[in-house]
Amino acid sequence: MPMSSNYSASQGFTLIELILFIVIVGVATTGLFSAINSSTVNNVNPLFQVRALELAQAQMDEIIGKRYDDKSPNGGFPPCDSLEVGAVPCDSSDAKGDLGDIDDYHGFNSVPAAYGGFTMAVTVSNETLNSRPAKLITVTVDSAASEAVVLSTYRGNF
Repeated sequence: MPMSSNYSASQGFTLIELILFIVIVGVATTGLFSAINSSTVNNVNPLFQVRALELAQAQMDEIIGKRYDDKSPNGGFPPCDSLEVGAVPCDSSDAKGDLGDIDDYHGFNSVPAAYGGFTMAVTVSNETLNSRPAKLITVTVDSAASEAVVLSTYRGNF
């Protein structure tokens, strides 16, 4: 039986078309998987940032709850170096060890065991704010997995 003139070659793919398809799909999935991997790796950073902020805020709260100066009475009145009756001069010495006033925290870097992998640095400096004495408190918490968190505040003599 003679072959019909309508008969055509097989409708499959050639080897070159198949190889090109594999290369294109390979490149596309490589890009897709690298984007997914990048987002997965960076997903942990917010957790570390929140933990660092927790630690910094807790330390800041503890410090600003302390007396302005060793000579400041409990309750803060009358403030040291003020013109109020019964006020005494402020003590500019930095007696470390008891953590009884704000100055004692300068250089403090002790991190609770629950925050392993984090480092903390506290600085306290004497400043003038609106022509009144104040102390600038800065708490910096850092971890290897995220950027450092820095909190700063002024504490007035009251």
